[in-house]
Amino acid sequence: MIHRIIKYTNRMTHRVSKYTNRMTHRLFITTWLLCSLQMLQAADVTITVSNTTDRQRQEVVTIDLQTVRQRLAIGKDDAFVVRNAFGQEVDYQCTYDSLLLIDVAVKPEDKAVFRISKGTPRQPRSYVQGAVYPLRKDDLAWENDRAAYRVYGPALQHSGERSFGTDVWVKNTPDLVVAERYRIDHEGNQQEDSLRKAGKKDEARRIDLLTSFHLDHGNGMDAYGVGPTLGCGAPALMKDGLLVFPYCYQTCRILDNGPLRFTAELDYGANADGQTEHRRIVLDKGSHFSRITVWYDSIARPVSFATGVVLHDHRLPLLGSDYVAYTDPTDNPTRHHSQIYVGVLFPDGANRTAVLEGSHSHAVGIIDNYSGQPLTYYAGAAWSSYDVPNEAHWLLCIDDLRNQLRNPLAVDIR
Repeated sequence: MIHRIIKYTNRMTHRVSKYTNRMTHRLFITTWLLCSLQMLQAADVTITVSNTTDRQRQEVVTIDLQTVRQRLAIGKDDAFVVRNAFGQEVDYQCTYDSLLLIDVAVKPEDKAVFRISKGTPRQPRSYVQGAVYPLRKDDLAWENDRAAYRVYGPALQHSGERSFGTDVWVKNTPDLVVAERYRIDHEGNQQEDSLRKAGKKDEARRIDLLTSFHLDHGNGMDAYGVGPTLGCGAPALMKDGLLVFPYCYQTCRILDNGPLRFTAELDYGANADGQTEHRRIVLDKGSHFSRITVWYDSIARPVSFATGVVLHDHRLPLLGSDYVAYTDPTDNPTRHHSQIYVGVLFPDGANRTAVLEGSHSHAVGIIDNYSGQPLTYYAGAAWSSYDVPNEAHWLLCIDDLRNQLRNPLAVDIR
């Protein structure tokens, strides 16, 4: 009897042990999977930016945002933090078209590494900004840490003033100053009007000297003449060898607004031939040039496309196979004593560059047999009283942009 009890007990012990081992194994596998999943979800993403050229590079790079979010295993509304090789947090931007932007410095033939992890980022400093200003007849103005630009809106067109091109506002600070310039100028104009109506012309003049954005109050000014011209890089079609100027934009959509990139899309009314223009403007931190993409509706037969810069004196522009450049004397050279450098670069080249004479002369690049498809070029400016002291330096800026476009920084996501 005792023997049978022992045998039965051993058999039950073996079964319990086998069952326990099986449960322990299952528990181990489950725990391992959960831990692995947590590790996968918590894994950082490494971004390596490679510079294969022999030049120092400092520019905003673009990274596929969806890939980053997938690698981090986070949703589209979840926050993350970007850090450099020291572990310092760096500012970034997520764009309307699902790109992640990081401002990167890379030595010649070297690499820069960044780590992205889940977390709440700091409040970034903005280096790029734009807005429509109804208080100044619907101007669309945008700026970065190098320069500022504006184009004109429907309120100005309704006033009858003929300003077609892209304006340049020079600056000598990385700070965003355009909104404040508009505010001060607008309030000054109101005070001037009141004083003039009261017959106080001298006091009105003093207010103008203190508030006009056409004068330098320590951070730059609007001293570039536009009027019925291309200004700095407005696009135009050609007819019978003449420029067909665009007028003011009709609608504007701001798609990105800092801290590293500004993007806006503009729609223009139909010209005399029924052709309507669409324009996308992109400006990044650190760049002297806006990237402009233009396309047209209702071009029945191929035409010539042109863009460039207006010439304000008899100084000869600089013409290359893929660029035009000019040293502008400002709208009052005898008093400003500075110069504005302007230029347009054609990354895919132009059929020819030339000076077009007329009521206003222009240095332009011309692309023939154009049917309205999206076409991209770069237009920009700099000021001799800031970071580009002379014309030779301006040509180096154009050459640097050409080098960047031909040799983009390589981005690897791990």
